[in-house]
Amino acid sequence: MRCAIYARYSSDLQRESSIDDQIRKCREYAGLKGWLVLDGYIRSDNAVSGAALAARDALNSLIADAMGRPRPFDRILVDDTSRLARHLADSLTIVERLQFRGVGVVFVSQGIDSLEKTARPLLALNGMMDEQALVGIADKVHRGQEGRVLKGLNPGGKCFGYINVPIEDPTRQGKYGRPAILGVELRIRPEQAAVVIRIFRMYADGYGLARIAKILNDERVPAPQPPRTRVMQAWCTSSIREMLRNERYRGVQVWNRTAKVRNPETGRKISKDRRKEDWLRVPVPEWRIVSEELWNAAQARITDVNLRFGAKRLGGLNRTERSRSYLFSGLLVCGSCGSRIVIISGQGKRGYVRYGCPSHRYRGVCNNALTIRQDRLESQLVAALEQRILNSQLIDYTLQRFHEELRKRLAEIKRQATGLDDLRRERQQLQTKANHLADAIAEAGHSPVMLAKLASLEAQIAEVDRRMDAGKPRDLSAAVGEVRAFVYKNVLQLRELLHADAEKSKPILARHIGQLILNPKETPEGPVYEVSGEMDLLVP
Repeated sequence: MRCAIYARYSSDLQRESSIDDQIRKCREYAGLKGWLVLDGYIRSDNAVSGAALAARDALNSLIADAMGRPRPFDRILVDDTSRLARHLADSLTIVERLQFRGVGVVFVSQGIDSLEKTARPLLALNGMMDEQALVGIADKVHRGQEGRVLKGLNPGGKCFGYINVPIEDPTRQGKYGRPAILGVELRIRPEQAAVVIRIFRMYADGYGLARIAKILNDERVPAPQPPRTRVMQAWCTSSIREMLRNERYRGVQVWNRTAKVRNPETGRKISKDRRKEDWLRVPVPEWRIVSEELWNAAQARITDVNLRFGAKRLGGLNRTERSRSYLFSGLLVCGSCGSRIVIISGQGKRGYVRYGCPSHRYRGVCNNALTIRQDRLESQLVAALEQRILNSQLIDYTLQRFHEELRKRLAEIKRQATGLDDLRRERQQLQTKANHLADAIAEAGHSPVMLAKLASLEAQIAEVDRRMDAGKPRDLSAAVGEVRAFVYKNVLQLRELLHADAEKSKPILARHIGQLILNPKETPEGPVYEVSGEMDLLVP
């Protein structure tokens, strides 16, 4: 029995050596069974939650290997059902997919083998307990955070203007042998607090968000740590907008405004607003940085600006109804700084709306000042993409690339298979034995032992036939023909998408072209954008 091993630990609350412990237990189990562990198929996901499959690269690669032919292993050993998944539906789906390919999953701690008849109810029972345990952990964390908020402590995260100070309990041991943490105090950081007050004063005095950001960036005032989606650390309108609405600066903790929900398709957590009735507001006077008078002045201006100009913003891939009508919004990247090119001006009227770099327009930290009208950019990009899509050289290159990759894969399969001559001899020997045994059964009559032996020989012959089939040279003409038809179908679809409704065509277009890099370039006729990027016609 050839075995793969899968291990996982979910967070920094668990030891990284947990992976080694899980693998060791699986090896011990295989040794007791007399099974062979294949070192090339030992995979692990480190610090990854079991609540979703999307981010589980190691597990997904192991499942993909199991789907290959010839099948590389017969069992996947997992220490515990919770290590495979914390979601019952995911566990059952994984097991069913693997079972269809003849691969079993063995959960060592519970002694469950998915290929046994009693496995499904046992897996369902353990899966429900694993799922409920995850819910229980989330409830405990939420309850603990609420308790900290009521005590005037910081429930988590960092905030510009403050520093987190852990409260240690020297009588108890916590993580890594250090004293246990009872909570986290939020203390004012004077140099950052001065910046916060200045931002509120400038806004109350009539400065716009973009102007405030540019002033701070020009003076090289240290900005808050940027999110993962932003390339550079710089002041921007969005961070200033959030600061002006953050009630911590007036000494009030507002908690439970959002809930973290995991997207089952991507595996990532997103924030969703809770009802206002669920919000918890706790006064914490020692947190106050901005006076009540200055706070009220800034809020009054926010209300006035929203009434006059509206609170909706332009730009983004699908953020507003208007942005969904822009074919390339969200797909364009500034070649100078790496920021996403967005709509930076215009009121939605075609011909007046302009694309530009937000890091230049709103932050003043990029030298790319070139803007371009939406209609001009979209018409030129559509024409250029259509010209390249219909280029026969691109189609031929795509087919050639597929052909080369297919040959490499088939050559690899052939190398892995035993020599065809040896397989033919082995098959002939097995067939001869089977024939002799069949003759003996015919003469001696029914014999359970002899019938079982014959069945075993026939199974061995079937396995040899499968290995021989894997090693045979393949006719690639049919496969290449199918891919040619697929590529031409994609070409026609892409051409239609370029002239279709932007909201429907944008997600499909994004899969084929990914990102387009816009580099500003000076020419005798004036500044232009030079566009570069990749196109993949093999994406389904």
